[in-house]
Amino acid sequence: MEKFLKLLLSLCLFLPALTVPSAVGAASAKEMSVHFINVGQGDAIYIKAPYGEDILIDGGRDGDKVVSYLKKQKVKDIEIMISTHPDADHMGGLDEVLKAYRVKSVYAPKVSHTTKVYRDFLYAVKKEGLKIKTASKGVKLAVKGTTAAFVGPVKSYKTDLNNWSAVLKLTYGKKSFLFAGDAETKAESDMIRAKENLKADVLKVGHHGAKTSTSEAFLKAVKPAYAVISAGKGNQYGHPSAEVLNRLKKYKVSLFRTDQQGTIVAKTDGKNIRFNVKPAGTASGSNLAYKLTASLDNTQPKQNGTIRLTVKGLPNGTDFRAVFHYKTTTTAYSGKIGTPLAVKIGRATKGYKVTVDVSAVYKGKTYKTQTSFTPR
Repeated sequence: MEKFLKLLLSLCLFLPALTVPSAVGAASAKEMSVHFINVGQGDAIYIKAPYGEDILIDGGRDGDKVVSYLKKQKVKDIEIMISTHPDADHMGGLDEVLKAYRVKSVYAPKVSHTTKVYRDFLYAVKKEGLKIKTASKGVKLAVKGTTAAFVGPVKSYKTDLNNWSAVLKLTYGKKSFLFAGDAETKAESDMIRAKENLKADVLKVGHHGAKTSTSEAFLKAVKPAYAVISAGKGNQYGHPSAEVLNRLKKYKVSLFRTDQQGTIVAKTDGKNIRFNVKPAGTASGSNLAYKLTASLDNTQPKQNGTIRLTVKGLPNGTDFRAVFHYKTTTTAYSGKIGTPLAVKIGRATKGYKVTVDVSAVYKGKTYKTQTSFTPR
């Protein structure tokens, strides 16, 4: 009997170790990853939730690029798709994703648009037998192990599509992400006034870093340790703006940029966050290699003819100055980058090479170039 009792006691001590899994070990094995896909000038964010759900926020312009990325991540279906607003650089690729994957739920703000891109999205949703669920303040998403809810839009913005952006806050453990879409300062102020809890460790910067978003008040409310800007390299809008970069620097936010670093991946176990690349920093402007160029539609025009000067290399609409050095006189003209400037050359001396000096100032820096023509 004594031996039997000892054996029974040993089993009682040993069995729990075999049958009860460690809660700490199980939690540490769960990880959430957030992929800010490099889609050029646009947004597409793929989230692998800690218990396996697949979430897609926007699809850039090129759906094939997004589908290709999702396939590399071995995504089989998508539990939640979110269209933040109807702009083509956010919604444009979602119809292709809907064709390629079984999507269980689609969320979008209650705003419509007249573009073909928007119609294609609606058609793809309908074809899959889905109905769009409204994304607005207070709407919660069922994502196991997390707290996921929209904090915006908080109201109607009529035709102001950017401020209609569905803004999602996703929290896993002690770490939070805030995805701001293209929300601008008006929507940011409304979210703050609505007393939404905007505090987040990682901020997906609104509107690709445009100066119309990411106000100081918003940064004070969010208090991010990290920020991600999704923008196209050399984009014509000058995104991200120096104003936003300087604000991020002021608040000592570590910055990641798809235009400089490609796809950004953040992973968290709910306690810590790590990224696939080192921060790009926030020290200066967009850090793009701008190069001013000038060309003429005719380099051997006839006297009294008209030539057209086209200047490129900086964002369209930037002012430029062109100085024509004729044999006996000098004439200056002003124009806009990206728009051909028509110039009548009058009785310019035949056979004399006329030099054209072009200059433009962008973000405090002067860019120069030169071209020429010879009248005949």
